[in-house]
Amino acid sequence: MCSEWDDGREIAWNKVPEEIEMSRILAIILAGALAAGCTPGRIDRVRVEQGYDPYQYQFVPYTKALRADVSGNPFGMEQQAFNNLVSETIQPEGVQPSDASPYRVHLAFNGSTSVNRDSACRASGGGASSDDMTLVAALCAGDNAAMTFLTGSVSDISGPDDPRFHRFVRSSVVKLFPAPNADDRGANEQCFLPMC
Repeated sequence: MCSEWDDGREIAWNKVPEEIEMSRILAIILAGALAAGCTPGRIDRVRVEQGYDPYQYQFVPYTKALRADVSGNPFGMEQQAFNNLVSETIQPEGVQPSDASPYRVHLAFNGSTSVNRDSACRASGGGASSDDMTLVAALCAGDNAAMTFLTGSVSDISGPDDPRFHRFVRSSVVKLFPAPNADDRGANEQCFLPMC
């Protein structure tokens, strides 16, 4: 689309479509980076074991019900109420918790963070602490060893209603389901796009 001035000059109103698209992509990346920077706490270690298939599991924390297996209680509230709170916290938006879910996520609060793939799904939690709240989270295949697990901590949580607690727990669970990376390309031979 162009407009002509009285002296014969033209003004191009449309920018190059690639420039507009790149601006949108840059804005999305920037928004994602800012959102990631707002996640409270820190993750000290993430371990992905051989049995984890990123193509099978990458969308689970966004679309499927997760079964919470909770150990420990950092707030001193009634244990079943805390278990229910954690179970609701880890679910994707709009998804109800289900004990029938095949996706068991073990969460141990304020226990030892010295775990491996064999012990992460059985890690014991503790009680209230004046220090940072610690977390061991594991994606468990039945009662077997962990497919993925992580350890982390968060400070300055005021109580079970603190939004920072909910963001920390939810973001930790999402990290248990990493997407495929360049090392996983051989596992998906049907991919024909250069970015997969």
